[in-house]
Amino acid sequence: MKPVAEPTYLRYDEGRVGLRRFRSQQSGSPRLICLPFAGGQSLVFRAFAAHLPADWGVWAIDPPGHGWAGGNPLDRVEVMADRYLAHLPAELLANAVLLGHSLGGCVAFAMAERLAGSPGAPRALILSATRPPHRASEYDSFLALDDQELLDVLIRIGGVPADWAQEPELFAQFREVIRADFRAFEAFRLDGRRLELPVLAVGAPEDVVCRPAHLFEWTRFCPASEIEFVPGGHLFVQTQPELFAGRVASFVTRLPRPEAPP
Repeated sequence: MKPVAEPTYLRYDEGRVGLRRFRSQQSGSPRLICLPFAGGQSLVFRAFAAHLPADWGVWAIDPPGHGWAGGNPLDRVEVMADRYLAHLPAELLANAVLLGHSLGGCVAFAMAERLAGSPGAPRALILSATRPPHRASEYDSFLALDDQELLDVLIRIGGVPADWAQEPELFAQFREVIRADFRAFEAFRLDGRRLELPVLAVGAPEDVVCRPAHLFEWTRFCPASEIEFVPGGHLFVQTQPELFAGRVASFVTRLPRPEAPP
């Protein structure tokens, strides 16, 4: 009899939260849970996952209304974090490394904060191109842009394909999802809260959404932070997947091994 293959895609909350498996975890190896940027979905991590060690478990989340997940998009980071913690398997999150890119980093922080001190707490947090929320007022608002201006900006930073400039009807299909994500991104605040666990913050020198100098300010909220950079702009998770994976692998392999359950 052939072994039953593990599912590569799971649905929770009546299909409103998707979970994609890129790699199966071997015993004792790290497990990574990835959360996408505004307008993104689980597949944005495909190339990145391919460059991680083969024995790691690698999963990525489809938020409501993104990728293969149904339902309406959520427009608050706190609501996203609560939804994932309510419906994703606790054993998958416990001792995992949470990795979020941009908006996903805000959600990963909120999830880690809620789990802190519990048996289900994550092992570490990776903030990828994630702007410290207290600096939000120093950036132009995505929400202040009309549809054409927003499309132009997203093309410029690589968030949507360049050929959408000639086919705005494609953008119109995703407009409400993208705007809901930006409402969540721009409303998130930390109010001086701190997170006491190992953190890697990764940025890029040409990132206009999270300026390199601002990345260092994560140490205010995450005292045990390491700061790294890779070449490129905001979406280096897609444009520099091998280099980014190398930074992540170096950080994770230096983490203390999680304690075995009693």
